[in-house]
Amino acid sequence: MDDVNQFISFLSSAMISVPLGQMVLFTLVISFCMIGSKFKLGLLVTYVFVFYWGFIFNQSAFIDAAGQASTGLFAYAFFGIIMIVVALIGLFTALHN
Repeated sequence: MDDVNQFISFLSSAMISVPLGQMVLFTLVISFCMIGSKFKLGLLVTYVFVFYWGFIFNQSAFIDAAGQASTGLFAYAFFGIIMIVVALIGLFTALHN
């Protein structure tokens, strides 16, 4: 229970930054996906950007908060990458049909 309280405390007080150029690129890509009715691609792009901003770009903030709990960070990265691969497979099979 202490880990959950520590995590909630981290989320409520964390200062996570997102570069403006990446935010503009994200907005443009999502806009084109929605205009072109490519909703699955739009969801995949959103997931990839959020995964990058939340884990890769701000990794030092998560490591500082988690301390030496590298198992949780490894699991987050592993399952995030697995979800991206599964989504890409689903996207390509849907495009193939």
